Parts: sequence; structure tokens; C-alpha cells
Amino acid sequence: MHSIMSKPIEHQQPAVVFRLQYFTAATVANKMSYSGYTKYTERDNATDLSNDVNLVQQRLDQLERDNLAELAPTSQRPDEEPVEPVDGVATRLPYQKFIDYTARNTATELDQGDEAAKPKQQQLTPTFDQRTDHLTVAETDQLRQKLDTAQTNKGVLWAGVISFSTQYLIDNHLYDPKTEACDQQKIKAAVRHSMGPLLKANGLAKKGFWWGDIQFNTNHIHVHLGISELSPRPDRIGYRDGKCVAKEARRKFTQPSIRSIKSHIFQDLIALERPQAKTRKLNLEKRLGVQRASLRQQLRQTVGEQQLQALFASLPADKKRWRYRSNARDMAKPKQIASALVNQYLQDNPEFQAFQQTVQSLDQYNAAAFGQRTAGRTLAHKESELRERLTNALFEACRELPDNEQELTIAGLAKNFTTADIEANRQRIDALRQANRLQTTPAKTKELRQRSMALRQQNARASQGKVQQAQRELTKLSQKSAPLNAAEREARTFLSDRYQQRLTLAKLKLQAPWEQSPTERQQLQDLTAYFTDVVNVPITQLTSERVAQMQQRLAAEHRLNGGSVVSGVNWSKLRPELQQALSEELGVKLTKPSQMRAQLQAITKQQQELLRLKATLASYKQALPPAVVQQRYQKIERLSAKIKRDKKAPARAGWGPMKAAVNHWKPRHLKQFQRQQQQASHQILKQEGQQVKQQLRQAEQSHYQDLKAQKALFNQQQAIEQAQQEWGR
Repeated sequence: MHSIMSKPIEHQQPAVVFRLQYFTAATVANKMSYSGYTKYTERDNATDLSNDVNLVQQRLDQLERDNLAELAPTSQRPDEEPVEPVDGVATRLPYQKFIDYTARNTATELDQGDEAAKPKQQQLTPTFDQRTDHLTVAETDQLRQKLDTAQTNKGVLWAGVISFSTQYLIDNHLYDPKTEACDQQKIKAAVRHSMGPLLKANGLAKKGFWWGDIQFNTNHIHVHLGISELSPRPDRIGYRDGKCVAKEARRKFTQPSIRSIKSHIFQDLIALERPQAKTRKLNLEKRLGVQRASLRQQLRQTVGEQQLQALFASLPADKKRWRYRSNARDMAKPKQIASALVNQYLQDNPEFQAFQQTVQSLDQYNAAAFGQRTAGRTLAHKESELRERLTNALFEACRELPDNEQELTIAGLAKNFTTADIEANRQRIDALRQANRLQTTPAKTKELRQRSMALRQQNARASQGKVQQAQRELTKLSQKSAPLNAAEREARTFLSDRYQQRLTLAKLKLQAPWEQSPTERQQLQDLTAYFTDVVNVPITQLTSERVAQMQQRLAAEHRLNGGSVVSGVNWSKLRPELQQALSEELGVKLTKPSQMRAQLQAITKQQQELLRLKATLASYKQALPPAVVQQRYQKIERLSAKIKRDKKAPARAGWGPMKAAVNHWKPRHLKQFQRQQQQASHQILKQEGQQVKQQLRQAEQSHYQDLKAQKALFNQQQAIEQAQQEWGR
């Protein structure tokens, strides 16, 4: 029998600790075998097969012995010590030793007959599994064969340790510090009861198997667990970049399953004579549920109708976002309002104070079970869960408010104009159009019309808000103490005019069509055409009036950046705030200031050329030969693709607030830096000259192609006239 180490009694220790790691056949190749792990878990210097005592039964027998000791002995031993009767029969063993002997869980299995005299294959081992507390040597050999099969089939081996606090074992009559006896049978039963849910939660219910050994060779009694699978679990099917791919089965056990096995073992090992301790946590959880339901029910009666209406007014149109865990931007304000209402409701609330006391008791219970490191976690988690439930209760109350159809369709949608709101409304419009194609109904048609009007207002309000923010930033920049130079004043004038035009356009879009005068309707049409994108505009929608407005905008941008290399705004002399604002207004990515002018000149000329090609097709498509039309379309596609590549979206798209990106870097050697800058400037001028020459050659080629097209048209017209004359004859 192995000499058991005396276990130190440590306070403030977790009752149950569980650690787990895994090994694969590839990681342990040529290093160890899975079957060798069983020899490690059941080694003689760590386990004790005979130290398995039912300490509860021992205590009961001790009480019986104390009662029998009051009776006179029936006989004398040779050493004249009294022999205590057992069931009226005198025995030559001391009664205490007899009680210890009969209380042993393994007495019947190990001592009925000579265990050592049994065949080796029938002898018992300390290893236990799902079926029995003691595997025989033959069964252990079969277990090792299964492990060799698992390793050959590239299964996984999980090695785990469940460690127990000595004080916890003493409190639950599982360990006696005086005799160092341990009730292994109850520990094995608790582990066995918890292993089924653990394997099921991690996909090992069918092909998984396990075994365990209780060891005594450290300061804490612990159970070594081994878990494996006869064959690897099938790969999971997932998606990556829109493609179906196979993912390797999860090897790490899930944290909820690990927490669950600790909780199950902790509850199962509580002694039968302490039912109040076993049901304590259950009673605390039940009490929490009642208090939580009461707080939720009283909340609706406490919050006033006006407060609920204010919360309802702040909610977005999409009711799917009306929940506590929504991370949508338009839910930030409603969640803030709801949180303030919940805080006001819980302040000095007796029900909430009783709830906190119950949670503190549950927190202390969990800290005693799983360690002081977990202290406070239950309290924080339960309070957070309560606030989430109360907030969702407020959102649910908002759903029950009477609906105003007009408010929820046009005005209700238009008041929420974030990107997510606009996208949600657009998706609903697409769904309604698709449904109307299949079956048209008056209700769907009405909703489609109202949502379309709301979408127009949403876009106008979003544009208006962004432009107003940009205007405020531009005004702040003008009010700074440092005066603006000539380039900055020119840029400011350009931006002010653009912002005013965009605000006028947004204001006109927000007006109902029947409320606009003829002048306002014409102004709306002109401004809409003015800001139409050259690349995305369909050729069929190009009229002479729209083309004229678009040409006017491109001409203004061309003048801003100069008609030649030596004229226009010098971007290097602009402040970073103005550079950022101009790049956002012109829709180009902000690069080096010294390169911005040449880049914008090239993009503007490309847009002018693209507009000319589209306008030509819009006006003369029917008269042009099919080959020429196809050639023009191909050129339009190439030029549009080139503009999209060169004119990338800014890093901060739209009309957001401008941020100053001040460069505090100073050259270390000023003269050398100036020479390098001059050389770089000459190189840039040279490159820009070459670009201008190349663009001139391209323009000449385009002009030549136009002349060829005109000549073909002229020849075609002559042929038609000649045919008409011959027909008249």
C-alpha cells in the first residue's frame, strides 16, 4: 500500500479546479504513445487502491460503537482488554479496527478471497471509467489497445486534472485528515456523472471514451482524466470569401462545458447529510428569478407615458434594432435614454436592494466553490443581466404604443437618416418592388410610394447635415488668428459656393413637389444636373440641358486647378484642413500636395472627354454606324474604369467633420532639403509637361476619329440622297 502524503489544509482555495490540454498524433509522433498515458495515471506511487473508505458510514458506525461501549463486554482478551460485541457475537479484533475494516468501499472486492492469488488478468486496478470503479488488468489492456487505435487513426488525446480543496473534502466527509482516509467511490461517482454532458457538449458522445485515476502524490487529492476518440470527428463546413470550405473539428473544449463539469462535481460531492447545502444555490437562483420578474413588472407602472413617448421618438424606424445588445449607431441615443430611466427606477428601490443582497449571497457561494478570484463576477453579471432585461422591457413597451401610419412611413422614416437607416429603407423598397412584380396590391403600392418619398428626404437630410458641419468647420478656419493667403482664400471661396449650392439643393429636395414654384422646380432640376456624376450617369438620361450643367461644374473645377501647369490653386500652400475639405468635395484621394494639381487636372480632362463621348452617343446614336457605336461604348468603358481607378474614394467618405492633420516635421539640414525640393519640383514640372503632351496627342487622335465619323456620316447622307433621287426618277 502506498504511503499517502498528509494533505495541508488551505483556506480561501477553490473547491474544484479543472485543467485540460490536448495532444494530437502529429505532435506526439516518435515521442510518446497514447497508451503510455494510462501507465502514468495509474502508477503505484501516486494511486492507492485500498484507501477507499465510506467516511459517512464510518461516522454512523462510530456513533453505534459509542452506544455499545456503555454495555459490559462479553469476554476478555488475553491482554485483559474488553472485547466488544458486534451483533451479539464476540470478536477478537478491536471494535474500532473492525469498523474501519467494514467501512472500506473495496473490502468486499479486494478482501473476499486473496486478491493476490487471482490470475493477473482478473486483478483489479485503481483505474475507473463510465462502467466500473475498478478496471481489471485485462480491461486495462483493452483500453490501451483502443488508445493505440485512436493514435493510429489520428484521433486526439485530452489529458485533464480535477483537483479538490482539502478543506472542501473534509467538510463533505470525503477525506479524514487524522487517518488520511479518502472516499474514492463518491469522487468517482461524481466524475462519472459529469463526464456524459462534457463529452456531449464537445461532440464526443458517440466516438469518445474516457478513463480516470485518483492520485494522492501532491498537496491536493486529484483525478487524472484521459479522453480520446477512436477516429477523428468529421470536419465542420464553413464559408470563407463566399466559398464553402472544410474546417478542422474543434479541439479545445468549450468554456461553458468546463464550467459546467466543475459545477456538477461540486454539487454532487456535497454530503447527503447536508441537503440544505446542496439546495442552497438552487434556492438562491429561484429567489433571484422571482425578484427579477417583480422588478420588470413594476417598471412599466413606474415609467410615465411622457417618458415612454420621448424614448419612442428617439428609436429608429427598423424595429429589429430595438434591443439592448444592438450596436447600431442610431440605437446609441435610445439606449442612453433607456439606461437613464432604468437608473432612475432602481435608485433607492427596496426591491432592487433585496435583489442585490441575494446576488451577494450567490456570489459568496460561487467564490467559495470556485476560488476568490471569481469574487464579484456573479454580482456584476447578474446586475448587468437585470439592466439588460429592464431596458428590453422598455423597448417592448414602445412596441405596444399605438401606431401612426403617416408618422411611421414618411416623417418617421425621414427623421432617421443614418447610413444604416437609408440602407434599410432602400432594401425594403427593393423588396416591395419585387413583390409588386409578382402580385400588385394597394397596400404594397401605397407603402412603396411613401417609402420612396421618405428615402428622398432621408438622402436630402443626410446631405444637409454633412454640408452644414463642413460649413461650420470652414467658418472656424476663417476665424483663426492666422490670416489666409491668396491660395487659401481662393479655395475658401470655391468651397463656400459649393456648400451653398448643396444646401440649396437639399432644401429644394425636402420640399413637396406641389409646394414648389416653377422657378424652384427649374432650380432643383439644374442643381441636380449640376452635381450628377459623369461616370455613373446613364447615356439615355443625358439631355442637352443636363450636359450643359455638368460641363459648367467641370469647367469650375478645371479653373480651380488651373488650365495649365503654372496656374490654379497651389495645394502646397493650403492648410491641411483646406486640403482635406477640397479633396472630399472633388471626390479624390488626398495624396502629396505637390501632386494634387496635376492629378486633378488629368481627372477633370478625362471626365470632360467622357462626358463628350456620352453626349455624342446620346444625340447621334441612331445616325452612327454600328461599328462606330460599339467603338464609342468600348472607349467609354475604358475611360470610366480609368477614372474610377484614379479617382478613388477618400479615406473619410462623405461630408463628415474635418480633422486637422498638422505636420510638425522639420528638415534637419534646411539648405539640402531646399535643393531636394527644387529638384523634385523640376522633375514634377517635367512629368506634367510630358502628361500634357500625351493628352494633346490623345485629343488629336480623338479629333481624327471624330472627323472620320463625320466623313462616314456625310458619305452615308450622300448615298441616301442619291438613292432618293434615283427613286424619284
